[in-house]
Amino acid sequence: MKACINYISSRSRCIKRSLQSLWDNYNKDYNYPVYVYYFDDIYDSEVFRNEVRLQVSENIHFVSVPYKTPSFLKEEELYYNRLDINYVRRSFSIQRKGYLHMCNFTSNMYGYPNTHFHKYDCVMTHDDESGYTRPLAVDPFEIMSSRPEVMGAFFVGQRLKNGAPHQGHYDTRLGLWEFARNFLLTNNITPASPQLQELLESPTAERDFHLLEWCDTYVIKTEMFKSDLWKKWIAAVNENGGIYKYRWGDNEIITLFAYIYDGNIFDLGLVEDETLDQGMFRHMQDIAPSIKDIQR
Repeated sequence: MKACINYISSRSRCIKRSLQSLWDNYNKDYNYPVYVYYFDDIYDSEVFRNEVRLQVSENIHFVSVPYKTPSFLKEEELYYNRLDINYVRRSFSIQRKGYLHMCNFTSNMYGYPNTHFHKYDCVMTHDDESGYTRPLAVDPFEIMSSRPEVMGAFFVGQRLKNGAPHQGHYDTRLGLWEFARNFLLTNNITPASPQLQELLESPTAERDFHLLEWCDTYVIKTEMFKSDLWKKWIAAVNENGGIYKYRWGDNEIITLFAYIYDGNIFDLGLVEDETLDQGMFRHMQDIAPSIKDIQR
């Protein structure tokens, strides 16, 4: 299986530490190519790139990718202008617009301009503030190569507060269940997941939707992205504009599709057993810096 690892990064203080941790605890044994995608010119410096390659590995590739808010959306529709939402008022100003572009990038990563995913059979995602607490005892790519599922994740589960979704979950999934339900019904699709099948018939689906097991840090066979169903799904997501209007995250968009398409996501368990600390270097640079041109 031809595989690669990718970051979409803007935390310049964290990325070198995260890459070093990835190599020390995992990739030194496999040397999978690692692509660090970024907006603007944050990693354009050859001095910085050479420093990373000398200290960590030559098999790290920095690639600048474009970004642009969909032209059909009005400025007042964008998430940071929805001041009726608690999460927006509290912590999502226009200065976090780069996060919306990041969600759009990861949701659309296969076929996104200037990327290399089409060259590989499998891709793993990593966050730039993540790090490993100890060496991986297994290779997630090797595990997935022998699994029937098209997707695995380091984390598959629910991040609940006192046994229930917290307000941030509600505030960043607005309209998502209605969208998914309409997509399934309009296209006469029976989802592979029994849970989604039940939700379609449930009078409490709007509430229970949040109790699905969501995933993070993915290992995805790119055959999933080549399917006609994915192409139809991601086209509908983009046409809706929910990534920019409601801050729909790539984890929800990709998780939902995996349940529709395959019915199951394999849990690698590497966050639950604390092998991967997804916020190990967040103390160095907490909120990711935004893009240079917030009007774009």
